[in-house]
Amino acid sequence: GQTNEVASAVQSLAKFYKLTLSRKKSISTIENELEHVATYVELQNMRYHNGINFVIDMPDELLSYSIPKLTLQPIVENSIQHGILEKADKTGTIVTTGWMDAGDVIILISDDGIGISQERLELILSETPIASVKGTNIAVSNIHKRLRLLYGEAYGLTYSSIQGQGTEVSIRLPMQSI
Repeated sequence: GQTNEVASAVQSLAKFYKLTLSRKKSISTIENELEHVATYVELQNMRYHNGINFVIDMPDELLSYSIPKLTLQPIVENSIQHGILEKADKTGTIVTTGWMDAGDVIILISDDGIGISQERLELILSETPIASVKGTNIAVSNIHKRLRLLYGEAYGLTYSSIQGQGTEVSIRLPMQSI
């Protein structure tokens, strides 16, 4: 009786896996990564009754710059799983924006989830694994390390958070085109 919803879910899932599993290159464009993460959020909204408002406010001039594949999706996944879904009403907003800064591209992902404690914030990008009921820091730590290995110590992730208000993740990349 819900053939339209099922068809939409299958199409979104197929698109998500196509973007995820494509092995041609390990580097993509910001535009393609945003499409990938938007598809991921679409799938999560099917699961969580459209409780996640995902806003992309990316300037067009940044869309063709390169970014390693699977940089944005794990960060947005954490925003959903550890931020928004931990709120009492399980609803919230994630905003993705970007700008140029001294020859670099900055991408900012912010959410209005529950935030992260200062103690946990200090461990997130460390090489010390965090083992807890809520997950580990392996994905974001790997993204941070991968960006630094590819581009140098000046690049990677920066986290800031206020408990009860949300979290911001800043991604610094060099301004490179594919």
